[in-house]
Amino acid sequence: MIMKEVAPSKLYKYQSCNVQTISNLRKRCLWFSKPEDFNDPFDCDINFEIIDVTQENLNLLFVHMRESAQDKVGFDKKYLGDGKINAVWVEDAVKFSLMATTNVKKLWANIGVTCLAEKNDDILMWSHYTYGHQGFCLEFDTSYSPFTERSKDTLIKVHYSDSYPPLRLSDLLHDKLPHLPKNLLATKSSHWSYEAEWRVFSTTSGEYSYDQAALTGIYFGCKMKENDKETIASVIAGSPTRLYQMHRSNDKFKVLPDEIYNAR
Repeated sequence: MIMKEVAPSKLYKYQSCNVQTISNLRKRCLWFSKPEDFNDPFDCDINFEIIDVTQENLNLLFVHMRESAQDKVGFDKKYLGDGKINAVWVEDAVKFSLMATTNVKKLWANIGVTCLAEKNDDILMWSHYTYGHQGFCLEFDTSYSPFTERSKDTLIKVHYSDSYPPLRLSDLLHDKLPHLPKNLLATKSSHWSYEAEWRVFSTTSGEYSYDQAALTGIYFGCKMKENDKETIASVIAGSPTRLYQMHRSNDKFKVLPDEIYNAR
């Protein structure tokens, strides 16, 4: 299972500069996208490698599935031989397991997700998500909502792997099923590990307002247009949010921030 981890004190959201992102900034809201809109087809739609297929777990799953079977006599006739589960059940148990995870995916199809990163100086992130360093990066203090709603597990660290995550057969018993989405929604290919991503979840997609104090900084890309900087500065005027300008390092493949002024 994905273990709950303590979030960094700051998280960052890279964005292009356009009408929508400026509108979101003006309204002090984050946009939560549907998983189907993500650029990675595996994202939030991965499969599992079924493990822990022991005799004990096969028996437990048999009892659990039999309880919900309408035709228990037919169920026993198909899956029992000499009072013991047969090879047909062993084969079908894995199929039932995969079907259960598919049903969970369907239940979560309309959730909202917003993605943030642990760092604000990743060249690839600036290149991929800010239209070639022409956009900006938001800095959030995670002690504010929506990052603090721990009881609902809304903030989750993404884990990266070269293979699908394992799922124990015993996890498919009734009391474990609600935990499956953590694996489905917070595991990505190791190709994406440079993003060092955290995710915030909502029950629906769309806008989610945040406290003005949560936005502690805005970083301008090193190729951002001056008029876009002026627009953002005017939008946050009077707020405690600080503004920074990213610039290229003179001796390394790095981008570095300089604080340009406080918008208050």
